[in-house]
Amino acid sequence: MKKIIALFGCVLLVTSCVNETQVNNPAFQAKLNDANWKSQETHLSIGVNGGLIITALRGNEKLVLTTSSANLGTYLLGTTNQANFGTYTLKTGNSTDVFDTDIFPGPAFLTRKLTSGNAYSASTSALTTGGSGAGLVFKVTVNSLGAIVTDTIKARGANYVAGDIVTLDGGNNNATFRVVNTQQSNGEIVIQKVENGTYTGTFKLNAVDDNGEVITFSQGVFYRIPVN
Repeated sequence: MKKIIALFGCVLLVTSCVNETQVNNPAFQAKLNDANWKSQETHLSIGVNGGLIITALRGNEKLVLTTSSANLGTYLLGTTNQANFGTYTLKTGNSTDVFDTDIFPGPAFLTRKLTSGNAYSASTSALTTGGSGAGLVFKVTVNSLGAIVTDTIKARGANYVAGDIVTLDGGNNNATFRVVNTQQSNGEIVIQKVENGTYTGTFKLNAVDDNGEVITFSQGVFYRIPVN
């Protein structure tokens, strides 16, 4: 009986050690177009600008994520700040497909209000002018002065590029918005924790190739990746 108890204790000890190793092991995984994607080899370095360069390899695939800083925070992709960037490369035979978060024309994805304007009325279909594209429409609410309080994209339009500035029609025509990125090229890298030279965070992105084809990484996680 004592031998059985001792053996059981050893099994528990080994199981505990295995679980601890699994928890502490570096990991990099996501969903690629809704299919599970896990790297077989991951490297992290600090670039010349002081940001992260994370390289994840799986067979003939490579995903590279770069940020403009190694500090905790959220780094948006597909914007005019191309120091924050994502690239996915797939080699098939003699051909190589490259998808990235470069500035690419398309429907507006994320916008930021620059000026609230005045004399506007609340609207569920507020039209805009300006920028490279057309058709961007907002739903807006206003305060007593007619300044824009909240805004939601109702229609994304087409052919906008990151950095475009549009003006909301109506009022005194002085409410403006910047197009941050587009539907084909966007995403974010979030550095959540830095501990003992390792980095943990999340990511998601849409990346596009020269033909306009888009791939999507979602639910991305990098866990305790050490600096190489």
